[in-house]
Amino acid sequence: MSEQEIGKDSIKEAVRQRYARAIERPSPSCCGPAPSQPVQVKSSCCGPAATETMKGSLVKSAGYEEEELGRLPADAVQNSFGCGNPLAYAGVTPGQVVLDIGSGAGIDCLIAADKVGPTGRVIGLDMTPEMIERGRQNTREAGVTNVEFRLGDAEKMPVADASVDWVISNCVINLSPDKPAVFREIARVLKPGGRISISDIVAEELPAAIRESRDAWTGCLAGAISEAAYVRGLEAAGLREVRATSRLVYDAGQLQGLFGDSACGITPGACGDGAALAREATGKIWSARFEGVKPYPASTASEVVVELAQMEDLPAIRALLADADLPADVEPHLADFLVAHHAGRGVGCVGMEVRGSDALFRSLVVTPAYRGLGLGRRLYETLAAHARTRGVARAYLLTTTIESLAEAWGFRRIDRAQLPAAIQETSEFRGGYCASAVAMWRDLRKAANVASCCG
Repeated sequence: MSEQEIGKDSIKEAVRQRYARAIERPSPSCCGPAPSQPVQVKSSCCGPAATETMKGSLVKSAGYEEEELGRLPADAVQNSFGCGNPLAYAGVTPGQVVLDIGSGAGIDCLIAADKVGPTGRVIGLDMTPEMIERGRQNTREAGVTNVEFRLGDAEKMPVADASVDWVISNCVINLSPDKPAVFREIARVLKPGGRISISDIVAEELPAAIRESRDAWTGCLAGAISEAAYVRGLEAAGLREVRATSRLVYDAGQLQGLFGDSACGITPGACGDGAALAREATGKIWSARFEGVKPYPASTASEVVVELAQMEDLPAIRALLADADLPADVEPHLADFLVAHHAGRGVGCVGMEVRGSDALFRSLVVTPAYRGLGLGRRLYETLAAHARTRGVARAYLLTTTIESLAEAWGFRRIDRAQLPAAIQETSEFRGGYCASAVAMWRDLRKAANVASCCG
């Protein structure tokens, strides 16, 4: 039976009913076992019993801190159905707006509320009225005033266009029978530069017995897509820099805990032996956390100003380099660094170390939301113009990622051993950074044939 044969409306109603029942039963997440203590259940995670038996079991092993859990109402923790912690390293800051898709009893909303502070706001979205009410109760108990809960579907969210800084979700999108619609909605509600941090179950080549079970849909398994499909779906919706940043792959013992005697949540053995299905699915089911960003539109490029860095730009430059895992020894060379500014913040940088008539171009970074606007080329060309005013005749660079772009900017490959001795004495070169990087050079006395390209 395909997804179409099961019926999207039927799947959504089954999910709604299942979680409405589960919220009423105090018991220890349907979406995955604790990695250190596989949950042993005799029913099935794909059937109603598993939701009741396993809920709340992952919070302490999914990246949540004991201290932050201790500040939350016990009910919000106990009624967590997640498979990860989307806020663990998300970078949510005070004053931002966070949307939690499938907010449930409110655990992630309450944690986000603390991160955004009194000047920020959190929106919890859930399609189950019972979950909405439980989230509101827990918010009142916690004394939190910057969280609101909205009843609605992830495929058509009651949230304004370009209104949120972060979209988070915890083991929910796998339950949707129309994931492309969810991904489009995520892109719609995010502001330009807005980011996602989504924890979810993914799967490769699930056994047909699971794919064809409606109960398995409600148990976070049948609707799980592959990690690659998840990334493609978010990219197709318009997000950039989408990647899985962490994974917990379930072993056979953990999967047996999920499947129980039957992987379909009906009569044991009706769709195969649980242990056999667990062995077949080993290494093919895991929880992953996805990150990505909504890019700025092309028109933004005209609003970006590239200028020589000042001392007050130093923290922003260091932050850009740290995010790109590049050396941050900037201060001695700050007079030869450029910063791209937009809306009062640094969104890109590049610099050089000058050695007489030679210079090593280095530290090119464009923050992800601004990539595709030609800023990389613009930064390099502006640096080349600045280098000429400093008497630099030849520019060199080391790269592992932008060789083709650098060629379009007029650079050509050179053997590392042929680099001038002065360039080999620069701090970046001596620091051993990019020991395997391609070395390139450009004669700044000749006009470069610069093709139109994206940086």
